[in-house]
Amino acid sequence: MNQSLLVWGCILIFGFPILTIILGQAGESLRRRGHPLGPFVHHLQRFVLPPLSILVIVRKILGIQESGIALQVLETLLGIAVIYTSLSLLQALLTSGKKEYTWQISVPNLLFQVIRASLVLIIAAYILADIWNIDLSQAAAALGVGSLVIALALQDTLSNLVSGFLLLADSPFKKGDWIKVDDLVGQVMDMNWRAVRLLTWNDNILVIPNGSLGKQNILNYSQPTTVRGNNFSVSFSRNDPPNRVKQVLEEVYEQISGTVGPVYISTQSFEDFSISYSVWFYAEGFYPAFRVAREFKTLLYYAARRNGLTMAYPMEYQADVSELEKQKGTPENQQQLVEYLLSLPYFMSVSSEAIAKLVLDATVEYYGTKEQIIQEGEFVRGLYIIQNGSARLTIEDVNDIEQEVAQVSSGDFFGESVFMSGKPSVVSVSALTDLKLIKIGADTAANLLLENPRFAKQIDDSLEDRRTAIQRVRKQIDGLANNVTDNGNLSGSSILKQFSS
Repeated sequence: MNQSLLVWGCILIFGFPILTIILGQAGESLRRRGHPLGPFVHHLQRFVLPPLSILVIVRKILGIQESGIALQVLETLLGIAVIYTSLSLLQALLTSGKKEYTWQISVPNLLFQVIRASLVLIIAAYILADIWNIDLSQAAAALGVGSLVIALALQDTLSNLVSGFLLLADSPFKKGDWIKVDDLVGQVMDMNWRAVRLLTWNDNILVIPNGSLGKQNILNYSQPTTVRGNNFSVSFSRNDPPNRVKQVLEEVYEQISGTVGPVYISTQSFEDFSISYSVWFYAEGFYPAFRVAREFKTLLYYAARRNGLTMAYPMEYQADVSELEKQKGTPENQQQLVEYLLSLPYFMSVSSEAIAKLVLDATVEYYGTKEQIIQEGEFVRGLYIIQNGSARLTIEDVNDIEQEVAQVSSGDFFGESVFMSGKPSVVSVSALTDLKLIKIGADTAANLLLENPRFAKQIDDSLEDRRTAIQRVRKQIDGLANNVTDNGNLSGSSILKQFSS
């Protein structure tokens, strides 16, 4: 027996069945796991191996070498199966989106489509030339005149295709980049042989043909790095010292997340009634830079009011604003604060004279939604009484995630650690809504507590539920079954005990 025939017989009898079983099991396992190579292995088993095994029988076992019509059809079917299976392999290896596996290759969608088309054309050309013996050179010559006519008819389409290749070679942007073309701004969602698709601010899809895009100036906001700079101008009264204004601006900037590096503030110009300041900052990404600017301006309004700074108004409103400013701190406003404090249950034992004295050291402060008033672990500068709005008390767990302890609203108070000398706050406090607070200085609040034992008792009773809530959350975080006695102003012991000691 011919040795070559014996080898091919063993391959046919043992090799193909074993390979079919292995590919079947592997393909089923990969498909269950959603692996991208699953379809390739499945197509290899179902579509390539059967015609390949028949071709081996005909060519190697039966020894039929002459190409009849049946054999040509069989080889053509094998070629089509190879095309289909190779496309599934390309689909797994190349991706135009985010890579799921390290061995995958990320390519632009246009290049991906070109590779697919090239693979199909190469295998199709082999089938026509080597299996069906078609002279492709003559076919190409015959199509020359027709191609010229088609090229003229599809001039714009071909222009878009060529421009797409040039953009691909130059790579001025990639998927996910924010770009500006003429006056149009958007995020690159897709790039194909004809056009680029951008996602605009209002979540609409903008399609720009490659031919038009190649003629425009392209501004890429995401390269060479994703860090994006932004700036805005703000004006304050000439009576506000520039160094004080810059300090407040820096304090506001430190509250905002998503920023990169320090903020740069410069005195820009002196106007008739104001001083203009330029604020420069950087954020991680194009859209976050605008979010930071928006949040910066919002928080600045509340910070300016808290710190007594006057943001500039148009000239026609200067007189009205001056009148409003004169009303601040008037006896009428102080009397309103006295009446409000007297209406609170825990101030019922305090005389109106003592409260009137207390109000002289009190200030009204404003905070915006989500703005932080007290940070856990910091020393509190006063006792805060909520006149309008609501706030949230939280404690950070071991993963630095805030766990809510309680919510407080109009008439409630926080910052009671001022009664505990040398003790920082055990909770963080942030605004749930816009807040209007009455802030009483630390020394004034402590003296009031010392001079009015009944007031101290009422404050202590009011804090009982809060102490219980803090202990419960602490136990959940630390796994403690006993009293919490770390660094808090509500460490299970009452204010009365602290002051009596």
